[in-house]
Amino acid sequence: MRRRKLGNIVLGITIGGIIGSALSYLLTGVFPKGPVKNFFFSALKVGFSTVHVNLGFFSFSLGLSINITILTVIFIFLAIYLLYKL
Repeated sequence: MRRRKLGNIVLGITIGGIIGSALSYLLTGVFPKGPVKNFFFSALKVGFSTVHVNLGFFSFSLGLSINITILTVIFIFLAIYLLYKL
């Protein structure tokens, strides 16, 4: 039972994040400049910058960042809520 709840949360975060981010990027061009656009569509970038490691015979790069908007957070909570209700 606990495994299913954790799976629903991960699925809700993934689906809500994808849909919320896509809508955020699509709707950015529709709204005029102003405080409403800044509130809903300005992204908070969380993560760390790219790190390059070169060992001579082997090199790799590692980096991770997540852009979070208010619309993304709304859709994450909506997706989790809908997954629990269905």
